[in-house]
Order: sequence, then structure tokens, then C-alpha cells
Amino acid sequence: MILAGWVVGLIGDALTVCPPTITNSCLSATDYLAQDNALVVYAHQYYQLFTSILVTDSPLDAGFNAIAVLILDRLTEDNLNKTRYFAIFFSTAVVGNLLTLLQGPAYASAGASGGIFGIFAALITFSWLKEKSVNVYTLFLFLIIFLGSSALPDVNYVAHIGGALSGFVAGAILYQIVKPTMTEYSMAYDSDPRTVVVTIILIFLSVVASAAQFLSFAGL
Repeated sequence: MILAGWVVGLIGDALTVCPPTITNSCLSATDYLAQDNALVVYAHQYYQLFTSILVTDSPLDAGFNAIAVLILDRLTEDNLNKTRYFAIFFSTAVVGNLLTLLQGPAYASAGASGGIFGIFAALITFSWLKEKSVNVYTLFLFLIIFLGSSALPDVNYVAHIGGALSGFVAGAILYQIVKPTMTEYSMAYDSDPRTVVVTIILIFLSVVASAAQFLSFAGL
């Protein structure tokens, strides 16, 4: 998904979009799929809070995120199945993007790092509540990647903070949900079928609604 977002960003760079509601505003499709705080706040283009997670034209950003995900997947608890993984990823990434609005109308950003740090943080909280300890290796990697990436130029460290803070909360919520079904020999890996359906529907609706608003805004 990270690499697909980079490909979308490169393709978007080659496409020009001229929104009919804004004069003299012909930019690349990638520029309009990324988060532009002015457009979100003043033009109500809320789709950018979601699409900006899935697009980037920076090889450095895409490569760094891909490496972080590969490391993260090796550390992922069995409890963090696909449903919980993507629910935490998207929800924490959106929180990071909402917090990004505090950086003012002139700020713009794109990328999935808020959601990645959300999953890292959720793992730390979940491990602490389950084992009453934190995997030092996981915590060390989190701090190195968080501090290292946030210090890079043109990186949205506010989205990292928002994703991480909401991830800590998500990990605690997940633990409380699965705790009643956890035993010494069972890790409560499977999600409730209703949770799976709700998660799939919410992600699907987010994709459809974002695509519809973008196409309407772009006059396509």
C-alpha cells in the first residue's frame, strides 16, 4: 500500500487538475490529493484528510515508510490481526491529519507515517497492559524512527505526534476489548465478525466518499 501510494503520487504529478470553483488554480492531481489545510478549512475539501494518507511523490517518504512497515510487521502482536491493524492505521492517521490543521492554512502534507506511528504506539500500550512491561527493542525502534523521521526536513512531525498519541489510546482500547477472551493459551486473535464488517464498510465508505468529493471538486 505504501509503494502503491508512491506510484499514485508519481502518476498524479503528471496530471493537471483545474478546479472550476477556484480561479487560476491548475495544479497536479497529487497536490490536490495531498492535504492542503486551506482547502480543508476554507473550501471544505474534507476528502484530503483521507486521500493524503494514500499518496506521496517523495521517494524518501515512501522508502522510509516501507522500511518502517517491514520492521513493524515483524514486531506485530498476534492480537493485531488485519482488521485491527487497518482500523488502527487509518483512524490514527486521520487523527494525525486533523492535528495537522493546527499548523495553519498555509501548511500542506501527505503520507502514511501518522498511521504507522499509530500502530507502533498501539503495540507499546497493548504490550504494557498485557505483560506489565514493554519490549525494549520495540520501544527503542519507535523512538529512533520517530525522532529520526520527525527531524528530517519537510516532514510533518505533528502528524507523527497525533498518530502516536491516538495509537497509545487505541492500544489501550484494543486490550480492554480482547481482555475478556484472552487466556494463557489463547491470544484472542480473531475479531468479532461484526467488527470485521463494520471496519470494511467504514474504510470502503471513506474511499468512495473521498473519491466522489475529489472528482466533484476537480470538475471531472
